[in-house]
Amino acid sequence: MTWLADTLQAAWAVLDEDNAVRGAAGVRPSPAHGLELMGGALAAEPEEEQAVQTALAKAAHRDAGQVYAFADGSLFTAQALAQAGFQEVGAYRLLAGPTPEEGPPTLEGFTLRPLADVPDLAIRLDALTTYEDRIGHHAVSPTAAEDGAGGYDSTLSLIALDAQGRAAGICRAAAEEGYIRIDAPGVRADLRHTPLRQALLLGVCAQARARGIGDISLESWGDTPAELAADLALGLEIQFENPIYAAG
Repeated sequence: MTWLADTLQAAWAVLDEDNAVRGAAGVRPSPAHGLELMGGALAAEPEEEQAVQTALAKAAHRDAGQVYAFADGSLFTAQALAQAGFQEVGAYRLLAGPTPEEGPPTLEGFTLRPLADVPDLAIRLDALTTYEDRIGHHAVSPTAAEDGAGGYDSTLSLIALDAQGRAAGICRAAAEEGYIRIDAPGVRADLRHTPLRQALLLGVCAQARARGIGDISLESWGDTPAELAADLALGLEIQFENPIYAAG
């Protein structure tokens, strides 16, 4: 947890009868969902690990209020979080498959541009904040708007601008060995009823095809059932799913 020390709002530890640490966890702020719980139990028998995880989750909920955690199966299990009174509210997912061949829909009043063509970091940062109300996301920092942040390629990534030149959405991507890695498309809350998310995703896929890359992976945090259904309809399949549990 040392690398997170500057961002943690509170932390807890579980000690055994010899005052040895058996587990620890801390919480960091989430823009719209209280606090993210991070940490877990030290290696032990499964029953002890689960008991420590449950105790940490209960302490965090009791002391910090609205809290969520990823049930990744090692740091916190779904069973431990459920025993602490948490309920499943979303998931992190990794989808993958052949690069969709469908072209992006046309949206009147919006333009899609390569991120590299929009050097204004303030506009980029506005686009990145479209993720912040989704569970599983933490507040973006100004450095996230810079070229190369997160390993993403600004020439392959797309940003959507409305008729006034304001950020409407973003979809970051990077070329990996044999496939394109795509971040979840972020779209302004007032525009999520439009096809903008699909346009961003399929726009990036079109650029992948132009580079001769036949496969993609797509990450998402807290996507809706409708968004997941739309991604699956493109021929993508779920490769990995990590439930998110929340209390408060």
